[in-house]
Amino acid sequence: MHPWERRLRDLSGLLKNCGDAYFSPDLFRRNTNQFLQTSRTVTFIIQKNKKEIPDYASWYESNVVAPWSADTAMKWAKDARNVIEKEGDLDLASALHVDLVISHNASEDIEISTTKAELLKADTGKLLRHALAALPAATLDVAVLKIERRWVANSFPAVELIYVMTYVYSRVYEVCRDLAIHLGGELDTSIPHPTALDPTSNDVSRTRYIKMGQSGLGKLETIRMDADPHFKASPELLKIKDEFEKTGNPGNVRETVELIAKLAKATFDQYRNHVPMLFLFDEKWKQIDFISAAFADQADKFIFWRNAADRANYLKAFGFVWVCEFWIRDLKGRGDVPFRQLPIVGERLHVIGGDVRDELSAITWNIRRTTADAKPILEEVEPDDEFAADGAFLFLHPMVTAMKAARRTGA
Repeated sequence: MHPWERRLRDLSGLLKNCGDAYFSPDLFRRNTNQFLQTSRTVTFIIQKNKKEIPDYASWYESNVVAPWSADTAMKWAKDARNVIEKEGDLDLASALHVDLVISHNASEDIEISTTKAELLKADTGKLLRHALAALPAATLDVAVLKIERRWVANSFPAVELIYVMTYVYSRVYEVCRDLAIHLGGELDTSIPHPTALDPTSNDVSRTRYIKMGQSGLGKLETIRMDADPHFKASPELLKIKDEFEKTGNPGNVRETVELIAKLAKATFDQYRNHVPMLFLFDEKWKQIDFISAAFADQADKFIFWRNAADRANYLKAFGFVWVCEFWIRDLKGRGDVPFRQLPIVGERLHVIGGDVRDELSAITWNIRRTTADAKPILEEVEPDDEFAADGAFLFLHPMVTAMKAARRTGA
């Protein structure tokens, strides 16, 4: 293991420590200081060992200097380290916040109008009563009460501190990974990928949810799963794999959607169903993340897409593809009827992709059953079908907005 890789592994441990100490202000302060100081030493160690790196000057300029120079979050991390070393602790602030979530977009959240002192003392019953008073009747069935503790640095108040540090770790990880490739190898497998330290994986965001239609507190959990070593791909999947190896990575949204659509159709044909899947890609359309989900209700979908937006932001994703089955419901005369009670008029398998340039591409099939007991089959939807252009796909907006924000400001 190279010395900069050892330091990167140390950095991952410090990030985890920050999460573990989220409710211990003094310990959280110390771990945050140490993380920010250590994050800068990874590149210092690379610089010290530059004689071991072929074409060092060009590689360092294109992989560190150029991408970080306009990155607001990385500049903040550099300045924060200087403050810690020369002036003392960062100026941190903690808060308790309660919102009512009624859609995929955070801009539509309803803030619960109580004072901070009241919130600190309020039990869930009191918070629920406040929330119910603010709810439109039609949203009661899917609304979620979101209770969040939050640390921020006053020098970078727009983004929660753990997410900023996860973003910083992601950028340093990328540098070390690319350096390993430059040297003809791979990054040591003992170093955690940024998604292994995702704030929802280790619960460091300290966000709790109460579904308005259910009792009790809940939290979002992300679980990493290893590939099944005994899985045997179907001949159709192996054929697609061979084609991919011959042609290489897709070069744009449409090509990526077409590739994943082939995989989705082959998977559906083999298993007669398809679980939700989200793929994130970098600018070269190389996959950088993959997550799936198990939705119990519409509220779960609101929460999932908020988390997807956070991941797309700190991974600095350029594009995405989403695969899912979904029901088509009749919206005529909805009124105050909960969405889940509306009549189902169709079923679809959908593959949709997009990127930060607002390019969008989709391939959709109707899921048909000739009889109630027959196996489902796919029929591709014609472009002029009334459901083929489903508007702006509002559930994707938080993620696309987050990807754009990461490229504008760095976090």
